[in-house]
Amino acid sequence: MNSLKRVIKPRFHIKYNTLLRGAEKTIELDKVLMLKAVADLGKSLQQLPLSLAEVPEEVIRKVHFRYGPAGLFQLVGLGMAHREGEFRHFFEVVSGEFSMGMLVPEAERAELVCDNDRLKASPKLARVATNVFQPSFSRKLYRAGRHHGSLVYGLGGARILVSHPFQGVDGAGYDVYNNTVDVVTSLQLRGYEGTFHFLDLMPGLDFEVKGMPGWLVWFSIIAIHSDLVIFVKEYEGEFGKAQRMEIDFTPDSVQKKIVEIPHDELRWAKKADSPEGAEQIYIGREGRMTEAEWFQMEAEHALPFIEDYTSGDFRGDRLIRIGEAGDLTEYPLDYSAYR
Repeated sequence: MNSLKRVIKPRFHIKYNTLLRGAEKTIELDKVLMLKAVADLGKSLQQLPLSLAEVPEEVIRKVHFRYGPAGLFQLVGLGMAHREGEFRHFFEVVSGEFSMGMLVPEAERAELVCDNDRLKASPKLARVATNVFQPSFSRKLYRAGRHHGSLVYGLGGARILVSHPFQGVDGAGYDVYNNTVDVVTSLQLRGYEGTFHFLDLMPGLDFEVKGMPGWLVWFSIIAIHSDLVIFVKEYEGEFGKAQRMEIDFTPDSVQKKIVEIPHDELRWAKKADSPEGAEQIYIGREGRMTEAEWFQMEAEHALPFIEDYTSGDFRGDRLIRIGEAGDLTEYPLDYSAYR
């Protein structure tokens, strides 16, 4: 235990962007405990989260204590949307965070020192409406679990977008599950807590919008709706081309941090197992798809946001917050949103 304490760093206090907070979806503790009891008895209806049977009541109460009814809503949603095996993949990260948090007293929490001065945005970012915030969109981006093109770990706290080096890429294949969960573990060991958003490879966004790659604009839009962007790199290594582009397209108004990890700790990155000459097969809801159909499906979710944020329709001389009901609230550009 003592040796583990020496490895685990103090927990960081990460400020929130208050313009991203709104009417969070919630569920009360007594209802979650009732759902768990039903799942434990094996008498749940099809739409109930059977995966809750895997969660000890003590942990449910910890989630409620730590993140409140909004965290419980995340937990139940994770169980409803994922089968037991996949649920376990995401839930183990939550369990690990609780375990590590217990080893470090709350009084030892340290203020995060950001690296914004080392990670300046490019003037090209002016083509994206980085002054427009949508709390409901931010909340959906950080919904726990698997989404098309993204994996999200955590049930609450700071919303953290992770720029990672995509080690172990093999053509169109990438073991995003194992590689990202180990990145999260490394970040937790270094004191970072919250909800972590990882992008998968998305060839369907490999198109240009006003001279910018679609996937890069999408990364920028997610960064706008995050409290912090972490750029993971190896000790004594350099950022790759894609990460340098992500740095250029992360607004200076967003908190940014470089986290360096030793090379031997990045051994988790491995290539997907695929026989030489194997055919790439694409399967959608309606069955087998062509590559073109798959790429089109990849773009369907992100494209409306990419178009909106590059349309030039928003005034750039103020901060604009779009509320849950579509109402607009304006703030001066120098408004201090982080608390």
